[in-house]
Amino acid sequence: MPPTTRSQTRETTKSNPWDPPTYHVDLSAPPEDRYTHICADFKDRLSDILPIYYELLDLTPAPKLLDFLARTLLRRVNSAEETREIRGIARHTGIPLHLVVAFNTFLDLFSGCSSGGIRVCDAGTGSDSGIVHFRALDWGMEPLRKLIICIDYVRDGQTVARTVTYAGYIGVLTGVRSGLSISLNYRNVLAMGSKAPIRSHRFHQIAVLLGFRAAIPSVLRRILLSPDPPPELATLARDLRRKPTTPCYLTFCTPSSILILEKDLITAVLGNSSDFLAVTNHDASMEALTPDAFRALLESRGLLNDTIIPDSIERKQCVSLPWADKGRRLKIADVARQMEVRPVLNEQTHFSCLLDPAVEGGGLLWVRAYEESAGPDYSDVVSSDPESD
Repeated sequence: MPPTTRSQTRETTKSNPWDPPTYHVDLSAPPEDRYTHICADFKDRLSDILPIYYELLDLTPAPKLLDFLARTLLRRVNSAEETREIRGIARHTGIPLHLVVAFNTFLDLFSGCSSGGIRVCDAGTGSDSGIVHFRALDWGMEPLRKLIICIDYVRDGQTVARTVTYAGYIGVLTGVRSGLSISLNYRNVLAMGSKAPIRSHRFHQIAVLLGFRAAIPSVLRRILLSPDPPPELATLARDLRRKPTTPCYLTFCTPSSILILEKDLITAVLGNSSDFLAVTNHDASMEALTPDAFRALLESRGLLNDTIIPDSIERKQCVSLPWADKGRRLKIADVARQMEVRPVLNEQTHFSCLLDPAVEGGGLLWVRAYEESAGPDYSDVVSSDPESD
C-alpha cells in the first residue's frame, strides 16, 4: 500500500492539530518491560492495526495462505534486543506476536514523506544557528494517527535521543540525538528504477520478515541509540551505500551539514549540502527531465495515471520556496510555517516536526500531529523564541 498523496483532489477543512504525548523509555530496563506504560495507555487503540494487516493481505494473490505463513513464521526480528521488546509489547497488549512483528517490519515499505535540512538564523540576533532538520510524514493508514507519540530515550538517567513515532513501533522513522538527526522517506522502486533485479528485492523483503536481515528503521535505530558517538556523515554514506536495505530516501543532519541518500537495494546516490537540501518521494534526477521525457518515463513504467511522482515534485518545490526566497535569513518559525502550507501539509500528513541535532540529547523543536485531512494552520506555529515574530 504505497502512499497516495492527493494534494490536488479536494480542499479540506482545517483539522485539529495537537502536540503528541511524550513518553520516557528507559534503555537500562529489561527490553520486555521498556514499553509497558505505553502499552497500558494504547492497548485499545493498538487493536486498530488488525484491519491494516488484513488490508495488506488482501492486496496479495493468496491472503489466506500468507496469513497462515505469517502466524507460523513471524516470530522475531533481526535484533535479539528488539525481539524481546516486541514480545513484551505483544504480552502487555494481548496482540498476537506475529501482528506486532508485521507492524514493525511493514512500515518501512509504505510511508511517504517530505524531509530535509536547512540553515537557519537566530530570531533575535540574526546570527547563524546551524542546521535544522524538517520532516513531514504522509501515510494513507488512517488508524495510525491515533498512535502518534514522542519518545525520549533515557540511558542511566540521561536523555540520549528523541523520536516521533507510533505506539507499539520500536524502529526509527524520525529521530534526533546529540550531533545527528535522521528521517526515512518512501522510495518507489518501480517508478525510480533499480540496478538490482526484482527477485533480489523480494529476497530481501522475505529475509527482513523472517528476521534474517534488519529492516531499515532498525538500522536507523541502532545509529540513533548507540552509546558510541554519532558517526560522521561520510561514514554513514560509506557504510549505508552498499548495505542491503529496502529502497528509500535517508536524510541525516549534523549541526553543520546535510546528507541525503537515494537508496536502492545495494547502491545509493548521495547529496550533500551545508545550507539546504530536501527530498520527498522521487529521485532528484527526474527534475531535470523535459515534460516530454517525463511523460515518456511515466508511460514506460505504467504510471501515467499515478499522482505520486507529480505530487512529490510539487511538495519538494513548495518546501524549497522559503530557502529560494530568503536564504540564510530564515528563522525556525519560518520553516515551521512552511511545513503547514499545502501541499507539504495534505490529506495524508500524520505529523510534521523540526529536529535540532545541536541540542544535548537531541532537540525536538516543534511537532504537530493531525487528526484527519489536514489543511493549513499557522496559529500554533512556535519557535525557540515565540515572541520573535
